[in-house]
Amino acid sequence: MHRLVLAAALALVTALPAGAPAQVMASEHGMVQQRVDGTTITIDYYRPQRRGRDNLFGGVVKWGSTWTPGANWATTIDVDHDVKIDGHQLAKGKYSIWMVPQPNEWTVIFSTGWKRFHVQGPDPSAQQVTFAVKPDSTPMVDVLTFSFPAVAPDSATLLFQWGTTAVPLHIEVTPSNAAAPTGE
Repeated sequence: MHRLVLAAALALVTALPAGAPAQVMASEHGMVQQRVDGTTITIDYYRPQRRGRDNLFGGVVKWGSTWTPGANWATTIDVDHDVKIDGHQLAKGKYSIWMVPQPNEWTVIFSTGWKRFHVQGPDPSAQQVTFAVKPDSTPMVDVLTFSFPAVAPDSATLLFQWGTTAVPLHIEVTPSNAAAPTGE
């Protein structure tokens, strides 16, 4: 009887179609990580493609709309120590990243509500760090990209690029050899 059951199970398994290949996503997952003096900074995001669209900002992404720089799930930043981004304190932790593009100035939002679908916007009840930045131009970049093009002993530049738009963010860490506060 066992042989009959085993033979039937074997016949069933071999008759099933081979596993289908994974479906390619329109916006593939990406991650970039940089260590600066013992502080690890991780960006986790999905990378939409330009696909021939020339009017990304002001067109695909409307001026004044709150947008996560990516697709699918909200782009996140995770820092394992406190840092300053463009002079604004960001405590150790994981945050969703949101941007509000305008032609001459963008608003950047880091929200503690990090597990968000990309069209939900930041959680209004979550703690947020918000500040303005100036966008810059860049040679054409077809796939939305985050990178760390400059790294110094106590800082790094996090660069967002898509189409011909770039947004640099300066990240500072507390140097590990910084003098401890005195008890005066």
